[in-house]
Amino acid sequence: MQLIHGDCISAMEQMPDGSVDLILTDPPYNVKVKITKNGKARTEEWDCIKDYPDFMMRWIAQAHRVLKPQGVMYFFHNDMNQLPEIMERIRKETDFALISFLIWDKGECRAQAWKNRDAKSHTALRSWFNTCEYILHYVKSGASKTEWDKTGLDRIYSNPELFRPLKEWYRSELKRLGKTERELMDFYKQVTGKGSGMFRHYFKDSQFEIPTADVYQKVFFPFGFRREYEDLRREYEDLRREYEDFRREYEDFRREYEDLRYTHHVDGNHKALIKCAPPNSTGRLHVCQKPVELLRRLVRVSSDPGDVVLDCFMGSGSTGCAALREGRDFIGIELDAGFFAAAKKRIEEEAANPYADNLTIWDDTLTRRACRTGAHKQPPTSKSQ
Repeated sequence: MQLIHGDCISAMEQMPDGSVDLILTDPPYNVKVKITKNGKARTEEWDCIKDYPDFMMRWIAQAHRVLKPQGVMYFFHNDMNQLPEIMERIRKETDFALISFLIWDKGECRAQAWKNRDAKSHTALRSWFNTCEYILHYVKSGASKTEWDKTGLDRIYSNPELFRPLKEWYRSELKRLGKTERELMDFYKQVTGKGSGMFRHYFKDSQFEIPTADVYQKVFFPFGFRREYEDLRREYEDLRREYEDFRREYEDFRREYEDLRYTHHVDGNHKALIKCAPPNSTGRLHVCQKPVELLRRLVRVSSDPGDVVLDCFMGSGSTGCAALREGRDFIGIELDAGFFAAAKKRIEEEAANPYADNLTIWDDTLTRRACRTGAHKQPPTSKSQ
């Protein structure tokens, strides 16, 4: 676990490439709220950032870099006026693929601002009170060279034992001819007009390359190597069958990985509408604090135990609590000193005493379920998770 007090972009710049499995975060929304009270209207700026779309793309670019290939990113937002531009820039400027547009239904929550709306405004009578937030779900696409997605040929070449008989034959033929590898290399350069770079790979254990048929015909056989075509053909067929076996094994592992990576079988709920009550305002550490159970659901379906979860706008530390409860490692970054101190205390208490806080959860019918309180109890469950 690592908790960082500082700017998220600067902090992520210090992180290695491909070091994070899941990013789950709640960035500033850059909203201006018009409030009317006692007949007087005022506009409050909250979480406003200059050049907001550029700011979003700066941290998203770093998020893309630190994510592993096929890693997942979720971020919350609540302003449909700004989201289209941000989503379009993500599409154009990164290879993030949009997987889902989730809706977090907060249930039967109420807002005084709605009760105090301007009754004289005709537009207010035609608007809807928003009791939801949006969760954008992206996956980092693009080619990679991790162990699970290497091609079968890559895996064959990386096995130093597989071609040992062939390399031993090269050396035995040189010994029979009374020649050295250097003499064969000079002959190769003379015949092909090429440098020694590729030739060296014919004798190396690492980065080994099989000579082409053209190299055999123009270099090895004229130099004096004895090997009938039929023997070479049989060797090729053996290697081809070995390759096919590796390729089939790779495909089996790849399908198994995909099945494990994108699964919702943890609770059987595949809906993009997630119903979960927000934290009670009493005792809440942050005005935008997210429910731990909602975050736990996202952690479960998009990472594996032991994976690294990053929240680059840590706030009250809810993502950290969710990650710890699901057996993940956690990295949290928070700029505000007060929120950082509160989140650090909360996460450290969670690590020492899991499931000790009060949780209020809503099921699919939005009826309140009982809270569970007490140290070391099993995590609460809900149909809506």
